[in-house]
Amino acid sequence: MNRKIVFLLLVTLSLTSTFTLAETDYVAYSETKKEGEQPLPSNAREIVKKNAKKLVGVRWGDYSGRKIRVGVLDADNQSGTASFRWNGGDFSAGNEQIPVNGIDALLSDVMAKSNRFTVLTRTGELDNILDEQDLGDSGRVAKPSAAKIGKVLGAQYLVQLVINSYQPNVGGKKVGLGGFSRKLRAVGGAKVGKNKSYVQMTFKLIDAETSELVASEVIEANISDMSLGFGGGGWGGGGMLGGFMSGYSKTPIGQATMAAINIGVLELVKQVGNLPIVGSVVKVDSDKAIVNLGEGSVVAGDLLKAVSMGEEFIDPDTGLSLGAEEEEVGALKVTSVKEKYCYVEAVGFELANLTRGDKVLTNSEPEPLRFGPDWEK
Repeated sequence: MNRKIVFLLLVTLSLTSTFTLAETDYVAYSETKKEGEQPLPSNAREIVKKNAKKLVGVRWGDYSGRKIRVGVLDADNQSGTASFRWNGGDFSAGNEQIPVNGIDALLSDVMAKSNRFTVLTRTGELDNILDEQDLGDSGRVAKPSAAKIGKVLGAQYLVQLVINSYQPNVGGKKVGLGGFSRKLRAVGGAKVGKNKSYVQMTFKLIDAETSELVASEVIEANISDMSLGFGGGGWGGGGMLGGFMSGYSKTPIGQATMAAINIGVLELVKQVGNLPIVGSVVKVDSDKAIVNLGEGSVVAGDLLKAVSMGEEFIDPDTGLSLGAEEEEVGALKVTSVKEKYCYVEAVGFELANLTRGDKVLTNSEPEPLRFGPDWEK
């Protein structure tokens, strides 16, 4: 074969391969000093049980597609270990209680860094709504008359972290260090040693409209010694989380918690990371309507599917919504996008056929989730 033709074929194949990788990056990568970056496999939840240190540092792959809007609820401590709220200053490495607000911030930070979610800031309004609802251990609301969180926030899902077990010192002996210890290779005033720290957490994914439990993933992680070389890089950009992480990331229990949260968020991405975006009609005027999908969910020019919602069916035994009759009305074109909502106009039908609360869905095809090959033992 002519050498010029062979050269052109090689260049074409190389460009094609490069384009494919740029379009569909891996969902996430493990980052360690020893092994560098490794794309995470789909079964990472099994890896975190055996080698959590490889999953303390995770870099999320490039993704520029649509983001799912989620509201993050306060963490629920069911572990039996006392909890406290960290309010600044140096985090005590010897504190064996659970810093619940720090863990809340970690979860929100990782979900935002995954590029798959638009994390909605909790407000007093959301707290008041939750006070009116019976959000039990099942993750479902029992009062049919309660206000729907999803419609207030424009959230498609709610996420809640339940701390089942939090054990900073399962075994071994703690050693307080005032300086450098050659034997333990640790620095500063951290209390470290051959102890084992263990966490088990449940990540609940709740449908924000019906309050039904969509998924419940249990993640456990343990770290038997320190990984001081990690140092919390890539976590937080300052403020509360930045100061908190400077101390928490240098403790075995902090690193076990970070690894569990990384893989918990990965499991959430597997559940909903490439589903169509769903929103609701907020207001209808004669020539335009407002939909609760904003920046990160839609762009000007997008076409959305409009679905009219009929009577809602409530289960008389449980008080839960069983859904409602749905009828596709037509297409909506996004004309202008704001931070939390967008303006749309009807395409081929009358806007008068829409009412507040009707559903809208994006038509764009989501990018596939791409995972690395299974790691060898």
